[in-house]
Amino acid sequence: MVQSKKKFEGEGYSLSIVGKHLHVTDTLHDYILEKIAKFERFTDKILDIVVTIEKQKLEHSVSFLMKFLHFQIKSHAGTDDLYSAIDKASDRMLRLISKYKSKLMAHHTQGLSAIDLKVNVLEPQRDEVTSINIDIEAENWRKEQEKYRLHSVVKTEKLSIRTLTQDEAVMKMELSSEPFLIYRGEEDQKLKAIYRREDDNFGLVELQV
Repeated sequence: MVQSKKKFEGEGYSLSIVGKHLHVTDTLHDYILEKIAKFERFTDKILDIVVTIEKQKLEHSVSFLMKFLHFQIKSHAGTDDLYSAIDKASDRMLRLISKYKSKLMAHHTQGLSAIDLKVNVLEPQRDEVTSINIDIEAENWRKEQEKYRLHSVVKTEKLSIRTLTQDEAVMKMELSSEPFLIYRGEEDQKLKAIYRREDDNFGLVELQV
């Protein structure tokens, strides 16, 4: 793995270029900088950018992760040509920034209210070492019991739940590419979950009636 990290003077953000199973050459580094320069034309509110390039057999995978104050944007592309993958991933990033530019800027001038939600972290049960002298039938029964045994809580964390409008929740899903988001609806102050469907649409579930 090769990583190039630099704090740009006057730009106010950090850039990391990570190469997995390939070397980030000066030419490749400069090409990525040309793409990122286009992002700066749309917004000056960038906090951090991470570019990850990975080679897997015949495919090159490229992802951009751009962090703002209250949001982060992810874009990804994979093709057999490295530079084509960079072009596609950066083009998608530009479309997302352009689409939500006004809302991204608005959120830098106002604070978002948030609450802390208690989250229990569950650790799966691990198989025990089986004695070679245990009867096969008894061992199968033990495995069935293990399969349906409840998970144990190994630690507790807090999940910050932000108050958002429905449009803002959809925007965060599109920008982050996360599978789901839990938030408090600004309209009715109820806890809700929005999730990504297989047909690329979004489902909305009210957790509080």
